Amino acid sequence: MASNYPTVQYGSYGDTVRQLQQALNQVGYSLDVDGSFGTKTRAAVIDYQKKNGLQVDGVAGSETMGSLLGRINRVSNGNSNSKQVLSGVSDETADALCRLEKGYAPSDEVTAAQSVVASMEALKPSDYQSAFESQLAALYDEINDRQPFTYDPTTDAAYQRYAAIYARQGKAAMENTVGKSTGLTGGYTSSFAQNAGQQAYYQYLQELSELVPELEKNAWDRYTQQGKALTDRYDRLNDQEAEAYDRWQDEMDEWRKALALAQDQYENVSKQDLDNYQTMLAHYTTKAAKEQAASDGVRMNNGKVNTTAAKTTTLSSTASESLERAMNNYLRAGDTVSAQNLAAQYKNRMTAVQKKSVESLFGQYGIGVGW
Repeated sequence: MASNYPTVQYGSYGDTVRQLQQALNQVGYSLDVDGSFGTKTRAAVIDYQKKNGLQVDGVAGSETMGSLLGRINRVSNGNSNSKQVLSGVSDETADALCRLEKGYAPSDEVTAAQSVVASMEALKPSDYQSAFESQLAALYDEINDRQPFTYDPTTDAAYQRYAAIYARQGKAAMENTVGKSTGLTGGYTSSFAQNAGQQAYYQYLQELSELVPELEKNAWDRYTQQGKALTDRYDRLNDQEAEAYDRWQDEMDEWRKALALAQDQYENVSKQDLDNYQTMLAHYTTKAAKEQAASDGVRMNNGKVNTTAAKTTTLSSTASESLERAMNNYLRAGDTVSAQNLAAQYKNRMTAVQKKSVESLFGQYGIGVGW
């Protein structure tokens, strides 16, 4: 039966390494139980792997730790296994010991907590996608590609309007002046009249030229206002982009916190479960030794060790609650299939109350459990 033991290797540190060092010491090694996976611990792991036909890589994971735990404190000079009948040991002790010596198997609480961690992936926010990127790029190009300010009156609509007005007024003034001069000379046009008319016309054109600086300033004001309008719009969009990214970042932070909490819970439950396994193994090993000593070699069992799993048990409330959290995560993410598969996996282990609770959970999303 496969172990669910966390993998540790050279450079690792913590309680898992301490458990490994304790287990190695119980099968004949002499390591400092300091929780630091150094050269001595690695050498001991490699030596154990070589002697027990395991993959020799110096890494302690499920295979290596499962093998170690199966050998710790074996009865009958360390040679007992699931195929042997332990003389002088009760059926209950023999059955329990043989099951334990097959190796550590995670409990429902561990697998349920692991399901919660796995379901968190479904709730991970998708990668950030900007809703403003194309608009910002277009505005940036528009701002960056603006030509430097220049002023050409012939292309200024305001100047053209004034030019037309002053041309009409100048022409009218010229005609009026020529008409008056002609009247004074008895109806004959003289050079004096023509010169007077031209002067009147040029006076209006002079007034038009005097307007050019003001028109140029007006054009400059329009140019700067248009530029400011572009940069203001860019800044507003950039602020919206920053706000949207901050919201996404907040969602990611909340998800990471929830994931870390689920992982911590899984690791705590897993460690406690492994500790319980080691405690039970030590308990039944000691009990078997005491029973053998008390029986003086007389068989106390029926000679048939039951190495199969114990009867199917219902889920604990802790495991059931964890499984519901995992199902809820999948349902929130829209992954109905994973939620239904998880429910189906544990259906036969659930009590009537637990099934009803699961059905109610699915009902909140308008979905059937599928059983």
